[in-house]
Amino acid sequence: MRRAAPVPCLFLLTLLSPAVARGEAVLRSSGPFVVRVDDTLAYPGGLFIVDASSRRGVGSYVVAVLDGRRCPFFPSSKGMRGLVPIPSTLAPGSYTLGVEVRARRYRRRVPFPVQVAAREYPGRSVVIPEVKRALLEQPRAVRDGRQVLLYLRTQTPYRYSRGPFQPPVSAPPVYSFGAPMHYEGKGGGPVEATTDSVWGEVHRGMDYQVPAGTVVQAPGAALVLMAADLPLTGQTLMLDHGQGVISVFFHLGRIDVRPGQVIEGRWPVAISGDTGIASEPHVHWAVYVHGVAIDPRVMERLLD
Repeated sequence: MRRAAPVPCLFLLTLLSPAVARGEAVLRSSGPFVVRVDDTLAYPGGLFIVDASSRRGVGSYVVAVLDGRRCPFFPSSKGMRGLVPIPSTLAPGSYTLGVEVRARRYRRRVPFPVQVAAREYPGRSVVIPEVKRALLEQPRAVRDGRQVLLYLRTQTPYRYSRGPFQPPVSAPPVYSFGAPMHYEGKGGGPVEATTDSVWGEVHRGMDYQVPAGTVVQAPGAALVLMAADLPLTGQTLMLDHGQGVISVFFHLGRIDVRPGQVIEGRWPVAISGDTGIASEPHVHWAVYVHGVAIDPRVMERLLD
């Protein structure tokens, strides 16, 4: 697995302007420096898109900070960009998005008042088949979840995938992202939190109810991070799209790519199944940005 520290970015000044209506970009500028915060997708399970540009290439280290989480900027067609994920469990309301700038003799945080819109995620109940309940007791389940989390925190400066993501199968999803989960037959321990070592018993991805053996395609170009058989999530595939964006597939029937392989978008990477604790054949697709699960359909709307 490749990890890298956030790359150098543009030098930003302390820029203040009045707040704007939701859906309009918050734009702040001074001289050649411009910072733009787009809140079009700012709801629990969505993200803020922060663009920084300048006519000068003054070196600096820049991150966006929301609710204590730091998100690095990376090169984009508009200069430098930071994707700031919003956990599905974050309460809607007013927040401060900070753009933190570090240079050799300079450190400053630029505050942006932002709004996170409300979004409801109905609960969901799943019955774990009796023949699979013993999987929850395997000691390696917790260890493997922690390993998954390490991969989710991958920060590859190179951007493999450009343009909007495509769904992995040609079937409508069961809208399950963000749903508070109730597992019948699980015993006393958590399920969702064990799979990826992230807090909260909410569903991390989108499910597609397709027959076993359905071809699963890569939603975008990527580097294959993991292809492994894990107790709870079964045949598990993780793809690094670059710049902190990771796709995860659980419960596959077979994986047809290998770690370290670079693939293009729409390539066949696996077939669907019901491995792990899945109650029926389906495709589980989750997208994490800087280790935070977001609604995968957000990436279908991200144009650049």
